[in-house]
Amino acid sequence: MKEYFYKKEYKYMYLGTVSYSFANALIGTFGTVMLYKSGIPIWIILLIYGLRFGITGFITPLFVTISSKLGIAKCILISNIFSIICAYMMLDGTNLYQNIIIFILAMGFMGLSNPSTDALSSKYVDKEHRGRYNSLINISKILGTALASCLVAWGVITDSIIILFSIIFVFFVLQYIFIRKIDYKVESKTNAFKSTMKYLFKSKSRYKIIYALTTNQIIERQFAPLYLYIVLKDFSAFSSIIIVSLLLQIVTITLIGKYTDKNLSKANNLVTIIKAMITGVYLFARNKVIISLNNMLSDNFAKVYETSIQTSIQNIIKESKEDNDLLSSVGQMSLCFTEVVIFIVLAILSNFIGEKIFYIIFILSIISTIWINLNIKKEQLKNRN
Repeated sequence: MKEYFYKKEYKYMYLGTVSYSFANALIGTFGTVMLYKSGIPIWIILLIYGLRFGITGFITPLFVTISSKLGIAKCILISNIFSIICAYMMLDGTNLYQNIIIFILAMGFMGLSNPSTDALSSKYVDKEHRGRYNSLINISKILGTALASCLVAWGVITDSIIILFSIIFVFFVLQYIFIRKIDYKVESKTNAFKSTMKYLFKSKSRYKIIYALTTNQIIERQFAPLYLYIVLKDFSAFSSIIIVSLLLQIVTITLIGKYTDKNLSKANNLVTIIKAMITGVYLFARNKVIISLNNMLSDNFAKVYETSIQTSIQNIIKESKEDNDLLSSVGQMSLCFTEVVIFIVLAILSNFIGEKIFYIIFILSIISTIWINLNIKKEQLKNRN
């Protein structure tokens, strides 16, 4: 296992992941709950996230442009500046409605560095290490998010906003410092925006479909915490469940990486079945305790699922004849544009059916989970042939 810790590139990617996960916990884990606590209705929260991903989709090609001139680390720094603005506005809360346009723009631009994860992995991680590497990356995410969740819960409950924001600021900067140690400039031989848009709309790559389908899983991951909070109606209880859930994830995530490297296809089949079953429980559970336990189980398994599927996506990128950095951007754009459409539809429906919108979110996630696995199988079969 020493190659996963002593290789310089891996070490700094782990440290960068911990730092970002720590800094981003407020937005990523508590984001929808914080907006709801500020008095924003569910349909507007859905609309905010839809517009946010629309902006991210259009500015994603800038990742290649900026990274080719300034390096990936600078792109991450610019993205993190917008994340810091979002964190401040979420914590302040009082003027969120008045500054909603600025907030949506900041949320959109903070996704500028989204392709950096796939780009760094494609460059530095060996194929035979990828499953276990993704396991360790996800353990890093869990540790960062779990520690930060304790801090966020304390900061929100005790109203220690200045201290909480200061710590978030420091960890966003730390991520930039760590990634700068392994920084490189992306090769860009053509116009980034024109190339990505051309590939996005003209290519028949199944890679785009896989990324687009992950939309519904991301929506579930972002809005399941809000569903739990609405059921519990208690921020302290909600925070405790989230923290315990995160800590338990470390146990399961350590098991999937090695198995994924040995048999990726079987690993994908297994995680697909389990994830669909866990999400399905949300459709029938009505008891607070059962919903809380299922949320913990869902969170606990999410990173396991992500490890297996992300390994497949990274292998598709690596084995493709296309430019890896271009594909990373195309994947994010495909994801973002799909999110815009689905979020807007969900926002319209939510305005009429209220909290029942969560059931539609869970059903869409189950369908996407099964569909993703089918597309990965087809892509793996094509590559073998």
